[in-house]
Amino acid sequence: MADTAACRPKKALLAAALLCALAVPGCAGPPRPADPAARTAATSGAHTPAHGAGESRRSTTASNGRLNATDIGWIQLMIAMDDQARHILRLAPGRTGDTGIEGWAAATAEGHRRELATLRSLLADAGVPDDNPHEGHDMPGMAGTRELRALETARGPRFDRLLRSALREHLTQKRKLATAVRKADADPRVKRAALAVGTSAAGAQRRMPAA
Repeated sequence: MADTAACRPKKALLAAALLCALAVPGCAGPPRPADPAARTAATSGAHTPAHGAGESRRSTTASNGRLNATDIGWIQLMIAMDDQARHILRLAPGRTGDTGIEGWAAATAEGHRRELATLRSLLADAGVPDDNPHEGHDMPGMAGTRELRALETARGPRFDRLLRSALREHLTQKRKLATAVRKADADPRVKRAALAVGTSAAGAQRRMPAA
């Protein structure tokens, strides 16, 4: 996992980097802005005096239809996490012998599908491309390459243990991120989405079948 210090921004960095530092200690750096203007602001942010941070941020917001760097960073993190979690959950049929796990996985995957639709709609409305700036990152809330490979080959009780472990971390991190963005200077639509994400993640955790 990347050194936490690599994701610790100075005051002048974009708000998305601050969100990363607070809620994603394993992140390799601030989310990559989707448009050229925002990318320029992110690149120059580390060399800009603190009093210029607000100006860069306003530029990023204007370039992305009211969504600022924090909004975009959080949405992109959630999409990356939810895409992988949905893939893992959809492995359950045929791999688990526990009907409780299978039913919970199906319901949770469907919840993630609806959540992804909302998040992608927010990006589309702001004209932000739906890419994945976190591809290849080793970060909390997502399975590493080795863990993912084990999930894709395991069967029975071993699969159930791996699934519970991966989804427990995923759901816990989603709740932390949702809380962080709701405390940040985020767009009201993003805060509403974060509230729904946190509530859904808490519910899924409560309903997860015990070992």
